[in-house]
Amino acid sequence: MPSPRRQLLEAIGLTLAGISKANGYLTDAGAGWTLEPTPGDQDTTAVLTALIEKQQRATDPAKVNSHRLTTVSVIAKVPSDTEKYQETLDCLVSDIEVALESRVTARNYPPGIQVPVYVGMEPLMPEKAGAGWVGVLLTYQSNIPKI
Repeated sequence: MPSPRRQLLEAIGLTLAGISKANGYLTDAGAGWTLEPTPGDQDTTAVLTALIEKQQRATDPAKVNSHRLTTVSVIAKVPSDTEKYQETLDCLVSDIEVALESRVTARNYPPGIQVPVYVGMEPLMPEKAGAGWVGVLLTYQSNIPKI
């Protein structure tokens, strides 16, 4: 059986992989979903991944002995023309937030694993103008069972 951390990442992946224009979203970022990004992903049209950033003691007194507060970074990159960086960034952030906050996608999370809660967002702009992409790092937290 996978660890609770792996179960959390897989549930996030199942949720984010559904981001597509065909599903009513603003971008097709879900096509780039991977749990194992590689250096070659820099050349793909979209990259979307989630990484465990840290774990700490649960802040909810009822969960201190049974769960760990787990911080997850969701990192996304999609193609964008220079003139549309801000618009594309806004669409990308909106898609991820809507997907992760949807009551429909909440069923993707196994019992005992809290649906991730939004913490913050940082844009990831290319260092070189005209790089052809825009990205974002969103941070979420979830209480997951201790092993």
